[in-house]
Amino acid sequence: MIDEVMMTQFTGQNRILRDSLIVGFAMFAVFFGAGNLIFPPQIGFLSGSGWAEALGGLLLTGMLLPVLTVIALGLRGGSVERLTAPIAPWFGSALLFVSMIFLAWMIAIPRTASVAYESGFLTLAPSLDRDRWIWVFIPLFIAVSTYFALDRSNVIDRIGRFLTPLLLALLGIIVLWSILAPLGTPVDTGVGAPFRLGLITGYQTGDVFGGLMFGIIFIEAIRDRGYTAENGYRAVLCGAALVTFIGLFVVYGGLEYLGATGTAALNGDVTQSELLTRLVGALAGTLGANALAVAVILACLTTAVGATAVLGEYLRKWSGSRISYRTAVLIVSLTSLLQAFGGVDYIVALADPFFRLLYPVGITIVLLGLAAPFFSNDGVWKGATLMSFLMGAYDLVLGVSGMLGLNLPAQFQQAYDLIPLASVGFAWLLPAILGGVVGGALWRASGHPNVETTTLSEI
Repeated sequence: MIDEVMMTQFTGQNRILRDSLIVGFAMFAVFFGAGNLIFPPQIGFLSGSGWAEALGGLLLTGMLLPVLTVIALGLRGGSVERLTAPIAPWFGSALLFVSMIFLAWMIAIPRTASVAYESGFLTLAPSLDRDRWIWVFIPLFIAVSTYFALDRSNVIDRIGRFLTPLLLALLGIIVLWSILAPLGTPVDTGVGAPFRLGLITGYQTGDVFGGLMFGIIFIEAIRDRGYTAENGYRAVLCGAALVTFIGLFVVYGGLEYLGATGTAALNGDVTQSELLTRLVGALAGTLGANALAVAVILACLTTAVGATAVLGEYLRKWSGSRISYRTAVLIVSLTSLLQAFGGVDYIVALADPFFRLLYPVGITIVLLGLAAPFFSNDGVWKGATLMSFLMGAYDLVLGVSGMLGLNLPAQFQQAYDLIPLASVGFAWLLPAILGGVVGGALWRASGHPNVETTTLSEI
């Protein structure tokens, strides 16, 4: 009898481990967008000998927080609307709408096309006129991704299942090679705050909002395997998140180190999109750079197809089917085409204000979702979210004024610098905590009821 119980427990643990790996690899594949490959090498290249400190910043915003987003969703009912219900009934839908339109539509899809062109095609054909061939490659790339998105064919899924392991295998070889035979020793690049550099650049991955948009996919995958609150749900959810985090850490951390070792080998004028292939070319020669370029092009294509299909379906549902799926996909593709012509640097610059404004809000919501079991007060949610938004707006004004060359009174920057943790990119954190405390006290004093929250036992 005891042997049977032990065997049952052993079988259950093996099943949880297996499903954690399956869901974790799927989650990693979604977060590991090919367009994100440009950021870790750039962080390492800019930070040089401060690359380890910069990795700490990237670890928070580009690796840890995205997987915590899925955990927060999973423990709070599985949807953005349920997660943000204490803030306002409309807040979750509004946040999802803004994320879909600005992150997926205006940034993610165009960036895949631009990265495929600048990091892929131009590496394979460096002698071609980049200003002329962009008018050929970008429309062709968008046309192919539109075809697969409209067809909803399984072909692209099969390609994706092959390409993701291929790209990971190539990157694994590159990371290992860069450790065993580095291009050089990272040098001091003069960056004064490498942790902040990694933290802020990690915003550009957009993966906290990616977790909010697509987290339900993984939560449903766990439920479909028969897990409940009483039967392994939390274990698989956290296990899958751990698998994803480890994968992101190995790939992003290795690529950042590769960038750091290239500080003495490459000139500082290399562009963000060219950096990775230039580093791989210096490390593994033309053959290695070309192999990576092909994999990046095809991986960018699968990412673009998936994002286009998801956004097309979202627009169809949002319009109450007044816009057909086919029409929505065509609208998304045409507007993404126009954006993609701007190039990688333009799209990254366009994304920066969006992330400065809303990333503090996204992080605050995730942290509140994880802490929710320890308190029940809607005012905490309202006050913390409001203050994180206001601080994001403050940071946005400072950042945009700097990019546009506007001369704000020096007191604006001086006041910002006086805020605790501002030097490491967390100027919003203390105000958000204070906002939560004040909001919670006012809410309790008002006697207003708290919204009904979804507990783990109800999932």
